[in-house]
Amino acid sequence: MHFDLKKELNEEQCLAASQTEGPLLIIAGAGSGKTRMLTYRIAHMLEEGVSEKNILALTFTNKSASEMAERVRTLTQMDLKHLTTATFHSFGMSLLKKYMHNMGWKNNFTIYDTNDRKALIRQVIVERGGDLSMYDLREIGQTFSDIKTGRIQEIISDKMKDMYEEYEKHLKAYNAVDFDDLITKPIDLFNQFPEIKEKVQERYQYVLVDEFQDTSLCQYELVKQIAIKSRNLCVVGDDDQSIYSWRGANFRNILLFETDFPERQQIMLERNYRSSGTILEAANKLIKQNKERKDKKLWTKSARGSNIYLIHPSDGDQEASIIVRRIIEQQKRENLSLSHFAILVRTNALIPRIEAALMLREIPSHVSGGQSMFDRKEIRDVVSYLKVIANPEDDVNFLRIINTPRRGIGRVTVEKIRKLAEEQNISLYSALALMAHSTDPQLRERTKDSLKRFYDLIENYSQQLEDDTRQKNMVFQTLIEEVGYRDFLIDDENSEAAVKFKMEGIHILCKMLARWERNPLNQGKSMFDWVNRIAIMGRDDPEEKNKEKVDIMTMHAAKGLEWDTVYLAGIEDNIIPNARSLEEDEKNLEEERRLFYVAITRAKRILVISSCQARMRNHDLVQSLPSRFLEEIPVGLFDEDDPNRVVSKEEGNTQFEALMERLKKNKK
Repeated sequence: MHFDLKKELNEEQCLAASQTEGPLLIIAGAGSGKTRMLTYRIAHMLEEGVSEKNILALTFTNKSASEMAERVRTLTQMDLKHLTTATFHSFGMSLLKKYMHNMGWKNNFTIYDTNDRKALIRQVIVERGGDLSMYDLREIGQTFSDIKTGRIQEIISDKMKDMYEEYEKHLKAYNAVDFDDLITKPIDLFNQFPEIKEKVQERYQYVLVDEFQDTSLCQYELVKQIAIKSRNLCVVGDDDQSIYSWRGANFRNILLFETDFPERQQIMLERNYRSSGTILEAANKLIKQNKERKDKKLWTKSARGSNIYLIHPSDGDQEASIIVRRIIEQQKRENLSLSHFAILVRTNALIPRIEAALMLREIPSHVSGGQSMFDRKEIRDVVSYLKVIANPEDDVNFLRIINTPRRGIGRVTVEKIRKLAEEQNISLYSALALMAHSTDPQLRERTKDSLKRFYDLIENYSQQLEDDTRQKNMVFQTLIEEVGYRDFLIDDENSEAAVKFKMEGIHILCKMLARWERNPLNQGKSMFDWVNRIAIMGRDDPEEKNKEKVDIMTMHAAKGLEWDTVYLAGIEDNIIPNARSLEEDEKNLEEERRLFYVAITRAKRILVISSCQARMRNHDLVQSLPSRFLEEIPVGLFDEDDPNRVVSKEEGNTQFEALMERLKKNKK
């Protein structure tokens, strides 16, 4: 193993990779080749004779940790079984497994997830004679997390204090820990047992932390205690990309690091290898407005590239339609893979319309950082009806719809259907048919009537959907009305807005079926064919994983990723920056600006920003204002783009000036 760092890395990267002794702060801007530098840094330490056992590299996702280890193995051609690359939580768990018995736990402890924590809080409340209807379990769980991690310094309520203490006693009695304990308990171990801390310090003499701006105070305290003796702590991060304060991240840890390790060296990675000059200039101008940051300026040797396209659709539906149309046109024009495109949003609420618009044009997409339309309960419910109609032998989907909406077929009846199906070795649907027409006097007439009505419903719609003279999408809509799904939602939901949102998704599904029917290539195909197509579109099928898809995700989920062409949808005040940050202090507004900065710097070559003139909020179409962040980007970096029609240069300039005028008014 031998490589020349000066040949493989730029000057700043080389310096960061080769300076392995002493504390080091590396400020790595977006797209600055941070991962490549980290890989060479670890490889260089190994080449210099540092034992793999003495290296600890911490990051935030299992994927990042495993990728880092794999890159080092590939570069060094070494097995590296004892190199520790891990997330904070998995590393904390490994420490607890080894040393937890010192604090009275057994080493085979259970880790409680969010649902387990809620269940335990519920148990504590019940045991204390509390009324569950008076408590928000999720909110209490968050409060307990804040107490444990020090975000709340003092518990004001005696009742909350008693409840928290009971919660902690229950955890110990059950030999369990929650996720916060995976960070806080190792710190407790170090404080209570200095000899354990010394063992860990002796083992991990070289500590490296990636995405340092995303660490919480507890996570920083953990790594500080390990590295305080050797002083070989390297932290890599970018304060401009700190976007997780809501989950405890504290970019001010950079200041703490500088205080705790005053002899530290600092290296800035400012050369960007990802984005065009125009995109970088926009990002630099934007983030410069933040006051709490280290001064830096990304630069690139890449070409200036095209201007940023700014579109201003009339509403959310037109926005989704324009974005999809542009993707189709660019893909055909440049012969690009769909994986070159991403659509990023500030909030999950904007995803369904965009996903639906792609589906209507039969463009494969992948949703992450939010819920796909096909994962929503109401969509799964109505699709389950179609699956059973297309294939009555489908027991899984049969069980989903037999009492959804409620039709008086309860658990006891379902168990009888199951028993009969097992005895006769038939499907549940066939067993239901037998019971519906049974002369068994022990079966109540009311139950038989409910079973028969359900059986007749499936049989009736099966015949209708097989009839080539009937429009399948119209039959589907009639089915939804006949089963009373909207009334079911009204009974099940607390808000009319939620009912409307869910019914909109079902109507989109009907539109997709109508579009599929109109396609001449689908003539003669059955409902079974469409249902199978829907099943594939709504799942990460193993055969589908390598197929091209447009990425749709939240801006938070996009951090660390990149695409050739990026669409930013919903760039309006009260979305980004969100309403809360506009009402609160400058600190929250600066985090929203950092989030927009992260979104902009995901684009390599083409960036399209959409700001609607109006958007649906609750039941009303409400006037929208372009995000105030757009004012902070020089007007000369924008091109107005309206693919609905061709306009003259003069008219285009007039429209663009009108939009810019709205931006200025918004600022006032």
